[in-house]
Amino acid sequence: MTVSTIEMNELMKLLSAIVLLIVSTWFGYLGLPSQMGLAILAGALGLAFSNIDKISEFSGAGFSAKMKEEVQAIIDKETEPDIEDKDQESADLGVEHSKIIAALNHSKYTWRSLAGISKESNITEPEAWKALVWLTKHGLVRTGNKNKTGAMIWALTRVGRAVAANDS
Repeated sequence: MTVSTIEMNELMKLLSAIVLLIVSTWFGYLGLPSQMGLAILAGALGLAFSNIDKISEFSGAGFSAKMKEEVQAIIDKETEPDIEDKDQESADLGVEHSKIIAALNHSKYTWRSLAGISKESNITEPEAWKALVWLTKHGLVRTGNKNKTGAMIWALTRVGRAVAANDS
């Protein structure tokens, strides 16, 4: 008998909830506050990690977790776009927009700096900036936290990847 990933995840949630609610209550009843705190932390960690794909930020019992935008962009890059996303019209895109989307769709990078985008697309940085702002406004590109040098970084959204796939 094989246990599916979904069943395993549901079992993890159930066990975490039991530890969080029942075990911690039992330790509280016995007057063991340290063990009760550890049981609460263990239950919260179990629930956080069983729902890691759904949370963006979680805090509790001295533990906090936050899913970064950078991680989500990598997940989006590595997953197949939805069928609705593939049908996205790219007729409104200008030549500069298409070049920038192609530069952002480079297989080696998920996040790109303005300098890298400008260099690869052969567009000046001010023109690339203007096009990136337009693409962001139209949901094809997203910005992330600054890179190590302090420069803003950019990545394609799912819709942007679908447009890139349609253009190639």
